[in-house]
Amino acid sequence: MRFSEKVSAPEANEAQYSAVENDCSYLAAGADTLSFAGHAAFIIQMNGATILTDPYFSGSAFIVADKVTRRFNFESVPEHPVVLISHNHYDHLDKYSVKALIKRNAIFIVPLGLKDFFTGLGATEVHELDWWQEITLNGVKYTFLPAQHWSRHLGQPVNSTLWGGFMIEGSKKIFFSGDSGYFVGFKAFGKKYSNIDYALIGAGAYEPRWFMHYSHLNVAEFFLAADDLSAKVSIPMHFGIIELGRESVLYPPYEIGRYLDKNPAYREKVRIMRVGEYILLESKK
Repeated sequence: MRFSEKVSAPEANEAQYSAVENDCSYLAAGADTLSFAGHAAFIIQMNGATILTDPYFSGSAFIVADKVTRRFNFESVPEHPVVLISHNHYDHLDKYSVKALIKRNAIFIVPLGLKDFFTGLGATEVHELDWWQEITLNGVKYTFLPAQHWSRHLGQPVNSTLWGGFMIEGSKKIFFSGDSGYFVGFKAFGKKYSNIDYALIGAGAYEPRWFMHYSHLNVAEFFLAADDLSAKVSIPMHFGIIELGRESVLYPPYEIGRYLDKNPAYREKVRIMRVGEYILLESKK
């Protein structure tokens, strides 16, 4: 895989998708917001809760170092955030970030088999979920959903812990895919959950296809998943920070942008966010 051809966007095109500065000061403002912190890390504020997905801020995933450096101040995160972990790969389960969020008295929702890992680091409230299990915390319902992926962490056998995505239902309905290849689940989720406001869907680390096709969506499959979910707005993720496939970190948004140019009907339904960007949560009419 490492000797296969690498693809990159033209430098000028990548510049339009590069990271923007974000001091997270908006987190104290009390508005409902969604910010893209890079890779699969989002920070959601709604129903008075602060929700983080797969926080990854350590600078490396096992032996692979970030291509883009971020500054993140964990002190800006309000106390008692809810932290969603999709699976135990190092770019999604980041020990450095977990330990920092434990100091913020975080509440963790994790896949089956991972609770002991978090309590071993000092977490005091950890909810472990099987596929389709749900939990409601302070008016927000979290459902752990299947995905087409796998799990492994150093010292653990392959697939000894679960993996998946989340449906988050509060003042807005937000789907978070975690890592997944394209599979029938997206259509099933779209049928089961109507009126999804935002779908956060992986579109990165997808080259070469012979190696990555089972585990990660490419751009064409991102649009198939967006169609299946019928969300009002779909937002791509899994790019911008670390190079895990043979495409450059900003090639996915460039390729998605080119797809939108050729298929303008999607422009109202797909939003490309830059790392560090945040938006106010609004349901499109």
